[in-house]
Amino acid sequence: MWEERLRWALLVLFFVSLSMAVALQQTMLGLLLAFGVYTVWRKKDFPASPLDRLLLGVLTAFLLSTFLSPAILTSLAGYRKLWLVGAFFVAYHLLRSPREAQRLVSLMVIVAAVVAAYGIVQHFTGLDLARQALGKKASLVPLWLGGEEGFRVKGLFSSTITYAHNLLFPLTFLSVRLVAPDLRWRERSLLLGGWGLMVFALLFSLTRGVWLAYVAVLVVLGIIRGGKAALAVGAAVVVFGLSFTLAGPGVRERVGQIVNPAANIGRSQIWQANLDMIKDRPLLGWGYGNYRKFRDPYYQRYPEADTTAHAHNNFLQMWVDTGIVGLGTFLFLFWIVLRAGWQAYCLLPLTEEPLRCLALGGVLAVVGFLLGGLTQYNFGDAEVVVVFWATVAVVMRTREWAEEKRERD
Repeated sequence: MWEERLRWALLVLFFVSLSMAVALQQTMLGLLLAFGVYTVWRKKDFPASPLDRLLLGVLTAFLLSTFLSPAILTSLAGYRKLWLVGAFFVAYHLLRSPREAQRLVSLMVIVAAVVAAYGIVQHFTGLDLARQALGKKASLVPLWLGGEEGFRVKGLFSSTITYAHNLLFPLTFLSVRLVAPDLRWRERSLLLGGWGLMVFALLFSLTRGVWLAYVAVLVVLGIIRGGKAALAVGAAVVVFGLSFTLAGPGVRERVGQIVNPAANIGRSQIWQANLDMIKDRPLLGWGYGNYRKFRDPYYQRYPEADTTAHAHNNFLQMWVDTGIVGLGTFLFLFWIVLRAGWQAYCLLPLTEEPLRCLALGGVLAVVGFLLGGLTQYNFGDAEVVVVFWATVAVVMRTREWAEEKRERD
């Protein structure tokens, strides 16, 4: 009995932490992993998951790029970041039922809404609890070029961009549930309030890639749900669009930059530098984790590139690091996850709410993650990738529960 209570307590704390500071995220993940190791030791059995072979294939492709790279030791040092995939394994193996998954995702959404409310306060006041609680000076970016329109929202993270990409997961789950047919008006009203808080925080994060990704998620949601849900989603898109015109000149100027080539010259030159790196080693790449070691000569050709931290694109980054072989396994992983979630949604009858919302929310959250990854290397952000792997665990579990329900019926 104490093991079950501890399992549930750790899962609750882990899902609560997903919208909070990375130190808390990783602490909770570490405790869950320790509990998972204890469980394996006590049962003398190492449980399997549906992604074991696929993840092993991805790792093999990465190792191939490493051992055939120009700097093997530097590449191997980069593998320390891969421990975050443990979020998938512990969440997948420790989840027991659809009800547990629904409660945990609901907790994640609630905490994200609370953090978004704090983000609104942050926007207007410049409050930076994550740093000020440690006795450090607040580190917030003025909303637009030092103007007097407030501050860019970053929640409890160190970066506005990281916060926006993290927020996309709970916002997507909430959006899917918001248009579900089984909701009572009180629950829908509460969800609508949470949606407003999250959208406000997302708006003032000034993260264009996530804006576009969320709009695309809403459009796909409307197409899939159809009927009244499509009308509701259409209204949400209109409200989201109008908010840009009402948010002030800084936000409107940021929106205009989306279609302004001159404003995006820095990003385009980053991509050009990475395409040059790919041309020199297209098959196996430079070795996973070797990006910083070999990037400088290529960026010197493009002086207007505004950062050299990474490729600002998940797919370019994977191709540079691991070659076309690693990129292929990376894409196949996402195909399997999305297919599993979609199959779960299709297998479940219309009466199986909110489990259908859980399946569809997981699918669309991963879609949003991929779309956001077209303009940012969000797979390299620990705060984002932890919630991604937890979402993948929920998706794979919903597929199993859907099959079990069909067999029983």
